[in-house]
Amino acid sequence: MARAAPLPPSRGRSCRGAAALGLLGCALLSPASLRAQDAVATRARDDVATRAQDDVATRALRLKFAQGLTLENAGRWADALERFEAIARLRPTANVTFHIGLCNDRLGRLLRAERLYRGAREVALHAAAPAVLAEIDARLQDIEARMPRIVLNLAGATEGVTLRLDGVPAEPSKAIRVDPGPHVAVALRHGVPVAASAFSSHERRTRFVTLTVHPLPTSAAPP
Repeated sequence: MARAAPLPPSRGRSCRGAAALGLLGCALLSPASLRAQDAVATRARDDVATRAQDDVATRALRLKFAQGLTLENAGRWADALERFEAIARLRPTANVTFHIGLCNDRLGRLLRAERLYRGAREVALHAAAPAVLAEIDARLQDIEARMPRIVLNLAGATEGVTLRLDGVPAEPSKAIRVDPGPHVAVALRHGVPVAASAFSSHERRTRFVTLTVHPLPTSAAPP
């Protein structure tokens, strides 16, 4: 019987390579492989779309921030505040929070501005932003010097009398930090107003207010 002639070495390797490629092709064309490829392609498309959306959103926020700075420079603090608050709802940063505080500062809301500055300072500390920190510290020192104070005092029949300043319980003879503007102090005995005073506070000033409480008639005194 005649034996088949052995294949030349190069032809044998070529056949084995073709067989391997055929097996690889079958593997790549299997349903599981096709699904995996589709998943990878889908993730890649989603990543590209997400990056594109992030770029658009970032550009929009930068534009809004630039508008806020322009309004600040024009002294339109309420309009600038609206822009910065819209940014903070999406991407709160130390710089954005600082500008929200600055707008409140310029609008005379010193207590709120101080809280915002302190919040911005905490964020800036964690973000290692020394330039923002220096500006925040300067604003905090300025607010502390400008903050009005009110000292309430009681006179007359003060037994059982408590004080409220703008609806908030207050201690007599203690300096209370307030925003500049109108305020109302009320003295109450057993929850009933017995004296009141309306007045205004001004930056860098301490206002002393005395409420005189008259004694109740004997017939009206509580048991």
